[in-house]
Amino acid sequence: MKNIIFTFLFFLSASLVAQSEDYTISILTIGSGSSLSDSFGHSAIRAQSKTKQYDLVFNYGVYDYSDPKFYSNFIKGYLKYSLGVSYFKDFKSSYIANNRSIKEQVLHLPDDLKEKLVNKLIFNSRPKNKDYFYDYFDNNCSTIIKDLINESLTQHGYANNYSHANKLKNSYRSLIYENINKNSWGSLGIDICLGSYIDQQIEAEKNTFLPEYLFEYLNSSYYNYSNNNKKVEKVKLVKNIEFINKVKKVKKSIFNVFLTSPLFVFILIFTALFLLNYRNKENKKIHLALESIHILTSIIGCLLIFLWFFTDHTTAAFNYNLLWASPVNFILLINVINKKWKIAYLKLLLLSLILIMLHSVTGVQVFNISLYPLFLFLAFRYLQLIKFYSKA
Repeated sequence: MKNIIFTFLFFLSASLVAQSEDYTISILTIGSGSSLSDSFGHSAIRAQSKTKQYDLVFNYGVYDYSDPKFYSNFIKGYLKYSLGVSYFKDFKSSYIANNRSIKEQVLHLPDDLKEKLVNKLIFNSRPKNKDYFYDYFDNNCSTIIKDLINESLTQHGYANNYSHANKLKNSYRSLIYENINKNSWGSLGIDICLGSYIDQQIEAEKNTFLPEYLFEYLNSSYYNYSNNNKKVEKVKLVKNIEFINKVKKVKKSIFNVFLTSPLFVFILIFTALFLLNYRNKENKKIHLALESIHILTSIIGCLLIFLWFFTDHTTAAFNYNLLWASPVNFILLINVINKKWKIAYLKLLLLSLILIMLHSVTGVQVFNISLYPLFLFLAFRYLQLIKFYSKA
């Protein structure tokens, strides 16, 4: 199928000049799906011609799971994605089958710009050009489309009032929360692995890393165009909007959602550990469970150090989750270490928990809401150990 499409594109590019007035270029915005990777939606470009009878979708969101290095490269932040091309009917059917909404913005572009844009998409879709390095926030399916349109209309006084209409300051993390419940396992993983970079305030145009915000951005865009009488007109970029597939969102019971949330699970776990430890301080099994917390925080700390210093995940830098997930917490399990050193280290850990509160209040970094029961339990555990080593 891919070979057929590429062959078709080759012959298509040879006849573009003659048929440029026949193009219809539109942006497709796909709604969120059920999985974590589909939570943010998707964007693609549709190009169609009535006389040549083609209807294609150029999709900057293709990745190859079968690549033996895919998962190792993903962990290292070496995210190689591709520009894929498919027939619109196949593209539409796949998203409808997955109960995803589809809406289309038909663009009002001069014929010569349609030709240039399609030519560029065809060139970029060739096997030697189709690959690119994906970035969650700066180079994804939405931002690439925005950049292509900006570049195409640069000489036509392209502008928009999107930034003026969206004066509220956002951060990448707050925008993520708009698509993923902050009290969810997916949000917990993101909040632990990504650092303070995504808590910085961003310009309104940066919101377009999300397809829904690209949709709004394009709706507020316009450009200057000279007609045959050389009269300059201000033209809205979006000609009209069509809803190809509407989906009714099923609202889940708030009670059921909370019962499976990490906050509820952590409250149960750490309350149980606190009560068991308080009543049975000498119980070896309980003591082992408490020690496992130090091992777990050490493992998480090592992961965060790896993501920060040994991968290309720039958003994993300056991650203050290391204040509670210290890679060296395992030293609390080593008996040969001097008790005075352990007490000093435990006091440092308590200070770190105070710094977490300060960072959270001042907005340096937002910590996932489900981690606060853990913070309270760690404070209790550190105070308990300080008292134990002081008496010993």
